[in-house]
Amino acid sequence: MTSYSRVNRSLGDVTMRMSWPTLWLLGCGTLLSCGGPAPEEPQRETPLTARRDGLSQIFTQQTDFTTATGAALVTFPGSAYEAYPDHPSGAASSCTRGPSGIDLPWGASAPTLNLQASSVATTQWFCFIGPGWNHNNTHPSPVKPTITVSGEDDFELAFLHPVSAVGLELLTNQWAQHKVTLTFTDGTQEVLDDTLLDTAPNAFEFVGIQASKRIRSVVVDTTGGARENEGIAGIWVAP
Repeated sequence: MTSYSRVNRSLGDVTMRMSWPTLWLLGCGTLLSCGGPAPEEPQRETPLTARRDGLSQIFTQQTDFTTATGAALVTFPGSAYEAYPDHPSGAASSCTRGPSGIDLPWGASAPTLNLQASSVATTQWFCFIGPGWNHNNTHPSPVKPTITVSGEDDFELAFLHPVSAVGLELLTNQWAQHKVTLTFTDGTQEVLDDTLLDTAPNAFEFVGIQASKRIRSVVVDTTGGARENEGIAGIWVAP
C-alpha cells in the first residue's frame, strides 16, 4: 500500500496521458496545573482528516479515508496486458477505443461505475498500463494496472448508483495540477481546485472526497498529459 504523508485539507464554500509521438501513443516521453481548580477540559477540535467546512471534505491518506467512510476498493484487472486484446503500445499495456470507456468493477456482471475520458475521440485509445511499461513518458512507472488515455488524461467517473464518497490513487506527472468537479444527484456541483487537492508531482497521490450530498459523477481535469502521462491507479467508493 502506498504511504501518504501530506496533511489532510478541508474545503470552503463553495491522464495515461499518452502522446501520439510515443505510441508511440502514450505521451512524450512522479499540555496541568496544580493547586487550583481543575481546568475545564478544552473543547476537542475535529481532526484535520475529518474537518468539514463546505459540501465536501478531502482526505489525503487512504487509510483515514477508508476508516471514516467505509469505502471499498474497486476491482481492476490483474494484468494490464491481458485486460484487452489490443496492444498498440506493445508490452505491459492493453487498450480499448474511447467511446465505450471502462466498466468497473472489472469482470462484474453488473458494473456500477463507468470511467470515461472526456478528451478521448472515437479513434483514440483508453488503456491499462502496468509494471514493465518502458516508454519513458510516465514517472513514476506504474506498479500495478493503471488507467490512462492517449492525449489529455481528463477522466469522468459516472456512477450507476450515486455514492457518498470517492477515493482516487492518482499517478501524477511533473505538473500535478488537478481540478475535481463533483456533480450531485440534485444537479448542483462543487469544484475542488488544485490548492485544495495539493498533489505532489511525479508520485502516487491519494485524494479522497466525502460529500454531504449524493455524488452522481466525478470529473478529474489534469494538466500536461499529452506530454507526460497521468493515470488512475486505484478507485475506492462508499455507497
